Amino acid sequence: MIDQVARRCITVQRRGSAADDILSWTPVQLTTPVMTQSKSLPAPEGWTLQSHEETFSGRAGPYYFREEGPAPGVGFFARPHHANLGGFVHGGALLTLADMALFDICRRKIGLFRAVTVSLNSEFLRPGKVGTFIHASGETTAIGKSILFARGLVSADDKPLMNFSGTLKRLD
Repeated sequence: MIDQVARRCITVQRRGSAADDILSWTPVQLTTPVMTQSKSLPAPEGWTLQSHEETFSGRAGPYYFREEGPAPGVGFFARPHHANLGGFVHGGALLTLADMALFDICRRKIGLFRAVTVSLNSEFLRPGKVGTFIHASGETTAIGKSILFARGLVSADDKPLMNFSGTLKRLD
């Protein structure tokens, strides 16, 4: 049984094969406003909170976006729910940020598009600390007709935490 949240986020139109099922997902209008103001933590200067509470990123975040400035990008405040058992920011939280940054980096170059992640590579450089603002920015390295490549850096307090590169496959 698909739960109520999943039904609001996607509809699946079955056409025959598993590949068709994946490619036929149609986004549904989200009920949460795209741009909101944080009630618990104010956005850092130059950053805007973007929240879709019904989606994975809405539950994993919240995430902030900076459209201009020295390094446009995506970021989040590392809270206790982002921690691993060792008390540092979980690697999965950093990888989620990197994945979101791949899409943001490519969107800045080519505009809005639908895509899926084909690959995401990373090297962890140092642990992230709960209580810090962690952000990612980067650049496209190649743009083809249907494949996009980008790389970037996840940082906090002017220190690199993780570098990443990835490939996206356009669906539109």
